Amino acid sequence: MRDKAIFYGVKSKIEAVFRMRQILQVDILPAPEKRRFPRAGLSVILILLAFLIVAGCSEDTTPAGEKPQPPGVLVEYTRTGGIAGFADHLVVFSDGQVVYSTREGSGAFLLSPGDLDLLRGLIRDADIPNLKDEYPALVPGADYFTYILVIGNRTITTETTGVPASLTPVISTLDGMLSGRGASS
Repeated sequence: MRDKAIFYGVKSKIEAVFRMRQILQVDILPAPEKRRFPRAGLSVILILLAFLIVAGCSEDTTPAGEKPQPPGVLVEYTRTGGIAGFADHLVVFSDGQVVYSTREGSGAFLLSPGDLDLLRGLIRDADIPNLKDEYPALVPGADYFTYILVIGNRTITTETTGVPASLTPVISTLDGMLSGRGASS
């Protein structure tokens, strides 16, 4: 019961962060025409910040005593671009919890122990410490995907046709998670 409370608490805070990122990305881009209400974006941000502050002050539902540590992040994955203009985000926690955000919606699910071990093995086999920070596309092209992976203290950015061979299975697996879960919510 306590684990579910932690899971849903982490899930709700991560979803709030996803929503804030989406709102900030929309408000940061210059509008193609003159805005009638230039303070509208600022008021939305202030309201979201107020909700986050109130959510942080809510009562803790875990019993008194030693509080469990939240799970660490195994991998954070962002996929943008493509002909359809994807803007997908996925976070896999070390305990197998997964939260995601796609154009179709956001949600969460739990990886089976076997799937979690498979993903850990793919990340280990990718030799992350020896990869470069950036792998641009080999040939410029429209509608390419940009992939950003945050694993440990490393951030690796790559594009279609530039993905290193050792990273391809990791990206394919994470894409599969987004395709399998993002469309069904």
